Amino acid sequence: MTAQELYLRALDRVSAVVDAVPAERWDDPTPCPDWSARQLLGHLIDGQHQILTMATGAGARLPVTDPAAPGSLGGSDPAAAWSEAHRHITGALTAIAPDTAVTTPLGTQTLEQLLVIALIEPVVHAWDLATATGAPADLDTDAVNALLPGVLALGDQLQTTGMYRAPLSAACDAPPQDQLLAALGRDPHGPPTAVGDGDM
Repeated sequence: MTAQELYLRALDRVSAVVDAVPAERWDDPTPCPDWSARQLLGHLIDGQHQILTMATGAGARLPVTDPAAPGSLGGSDPAAAWSEAHRHITGALTAIAPDTAVTTPLGTQTLEQLLVIALIEPVVHAWDLATATGAPADLDTDAVNALLPGVLALGDQLQTTGMYRAPLSAACDAPPQDQLLAALGRDPHGPPTAVGDGDM
């Protein structure tokens, strides 16, 4: 399965979680400290704007840095905001060949290479959002298996980016989803972290 196919499936999984979020739970805390469910979804929407910009040849686009921006992107109707972003990015990606050259912050890459890197965001944040709002938190097995070797190989290097908490320990025979989440600083079976406590 290509990274393009995995990425589109990951976006569909986000949509399934979003559709299940009760309206009164969009301001609940998530496993991403400092972000409510609304802000987390706004972060994902911003990510799709970045991918869309690169995929359509408009060049690299840096993520928003204003602390208030994720909440604004989620807006008063986060599900509708996500639906629009999902529709746009899906339409663009399905029309672009995987070997198309795109400009990214890491230089020129193929679309397939870009999506290999970008896949981690919708996969892990779907779990974050589901965990925060009480939805089933199962992830796409193919996506987890595609991500796990690279994430484990990085070890604590992800923490040094400032974007992830320190990895947690997981048994070597733990399910791949649990290993991936632990490697990204998430307790696979714990409650959401309170808003305001550390890194992603």
